[in-house]
Amino acid sequence: MRKAVSVLLAIIFAAAVLHACRTTESVGRSKSEHEKFIEAEKGQGELFRVLYMSDTYKVKQMWADGSIVRNQDPGGDSYMCNELKKHDKFEEVKESVISVWLYPDSGALMKIRPKEPTFLFEIDKLILEDIQRWTFKFPKKTVVPSKFDVRYRVVIRKTLSDQEILKDLQESLKEKSQY
Repeated sequence: MRKAVSVLLAIIFAAAVLHACRTTESVGRSKSEHEKFIEAEKGQGELFRVLYMSDTYKVKQMWADGSIVRNQDPGGDSYMCNELKKHDKFEEVKESVISVWLYPDSGALMKIRPKEPTFLFEIDKLILEDIQRWTFKFPKKTVVPSKFDVRYRVVIRKTLSDQEILKDLQESLKEKSQY
């Protein structure tokens, strides 16, 4: 009986959240605004900018072109887009800054720390998973810079109807209550 009540309350809560999450102006921004984010002037310590959407993954290097290059990973980029697609249930645009330290001898990732999180737990986790797969080349054979920031703009768009989202939520709650 308690499980049924908790499932019913979760469904009612989800319906209320979905009703509140209508298309907002912040997500309805034009593509040119997202392109302006990618094309912006360099920030302090900000080496890369990433536009991260369920159908787009763009990385722009802001400075140090001759000393560090991010290795291309189209398969990983599309995988990360597919992971974000699972969260396309509401409309939101969030930015985050991640600080990255590299080992000075190998250039491998040493430490990754959120500097400005999105405060959406699942999205922050995805950003950290994304940055962990990055690798770099150093044309001058020296690891410079060994500390830098990466700014992400994550665009979440509501792609499912309210009924489809409720159905997915009901199925996931049924799976959890069976265990």
